[in-house]
Amino acid sequence: MHFDSLDYILFLTLSVAAYWAARAHPLWRLGSLFIASCAFYMAWHPLYIVLILGSTVLDFSMGLRIARARSQRAKKAYLLASVVGNLGLLGMFKYFNFAARVAVDGLELLGYSLRAPYLDVLLPVGISFYTFQTLSYTIDVYRGRLNATSNPIEFAVFVTYFPQLVAGPIVRAAEMLPQLRQFPKLTRRQSSEGLFLIATGLIKKVAIADYLSINLVDRIFDNPAGYTAVEVVVGLYGFTMQMYCDFSGYTDVARGSAKLMGLELPDNFDRPYQATNPADFWRRWHQTLSSWLRDYLYVPLGGSRCGPVRAYFSLALTMFLIGIWHGASWTFVYYALLQATAMVLHRFVRRRSRRSRNDAVHPAAVNVTMIAAKIFANLQFVVFSRILFRATDLQNAVDVTERLWSGQTSTAQITPAVWFVLLLSFALHYTPKRWFERLEREFVWQSPAFQALGLVVVGCILSLVASAQVVPYIYFQF
Repeated sequence: MHFDSLDYILFLTLSVAAYWAARAHPLWRLGSLFIASCAFYMAWHPLYIVLILGSTVLDFSMGLRIARARSQRAKKAYLLASVVGNLGLLGMFKYFNFAARVAVDGLELLGYSLRAPYLDVLLPVGISFYTFQTLSYTIDVYRGRLNATSNPIEFAVFVTYFPQLVAGPIVRAAEMLPQLRQFPKLTRRQSSEGLFLIATGLIKKVAIADYLSINLVDRIFDNPAGYTAVEVVVGLYGFTMQMYCDFSGYTDVARGSAKLMGLELPDNFDRPYQATNPADFWRRWHQTLSSWLRDYLYVPLGGSRCGPVRAYFSLALTMFLIGIWHGASWTFVYYALLQATAMVLHRFVRRRSRRSRNDAVHPAAVNVTMIAAKIFANLQFVVFSRILFRATDLQNAVDVTERLWSGQTSTAQITPAVWFVLLLSFALHYTPKRWFERLEREFVWQSPAFQALGLVVVGCILSLVASAQVVPYIYFQF
């Protein structure tokens, strides 16, 4: 059930109505959310509801056992059970086949022949997201930063809550559980903000991401030999914007849907293509994943507190895991290595330069120019590194890269409409953030009738530009 479908709009309407109808009864209210979330997940693959419910039961019980354990050793044992159980399922479904292929290929290089078993199953949608979400709960309980909940329905809703279930944002129990316990209240401002977010998210997805995917990006990656070097570059910029609008559009709809129920989900993006360096980029892109790995991996490994060598190792490992979290293939392995290398080099250069002190004596115009140059340089790294992210395999990545060196400069196959959508999307991305905040405030201040009219207009526009071809959200595959 895709967010950009009438099915979801109807489903959301019924779910919100049932939620508010049961407002006065906590058990019914949470029960309605749990049933709606299970129905939403089962719309993808009914059998896989067993997996997410299994993770729910495991971490709910381990959380209680950790809280009640009398010894540190017992607490560690229960936490280990949670970690092994969750990461074991994730590893089996997401990485088993890739690991088996690597093992077979490695043995063949050594002269051995082996037939490894492969799992002929679909990757459960959203497993990477809800695995990290439930793990954060047991880890926080173990650390004493969160009290274990004794309400199984409350915990089940936290894990399965449908707006952010299949592609985030990754919500932590400390953020969500207190909201589920409170008596729900919905202000006119919150509902207006929710509708605004849903509308903007659908515009990003349908009018920009899907259009660029169908009319530019997919064509170039399907047949790179049929395009010139400049057209391939345009396609890479197109994928960069497609990826942002696709993922941030999903997040907007998820956050907007939650607001209609009086709940708040964290944002996941902060103008990532305005970043000045790799570290700044990952603070702005997929923020809930970056902060999760920072708090539950980088800092426990020592972070920057244990000397430069260990800090570089912790940083490299964290960035490598961010990369391969996205997929189990050699393209993502190389993408992960590239991101890890960039982060380590950035940290190395930053620690050994006195650029920050020198910036202070530069005129304002020089500083602005330097910032613009850094943004431009970082964007190029993001754009061209994503060849590995988008390519179907290493050969496809090589084919796309080779076309960049063809020397051909024609742009005859890029239509005016594609140019318009691509340039407009980048122009909007680099406008001041306060402009969009002001637009949101203007919408919130309008009367319900005017808001309804605006949403109808948006719906009509989207119906005109929407493609008959279904374009899945990119992050559904993760």
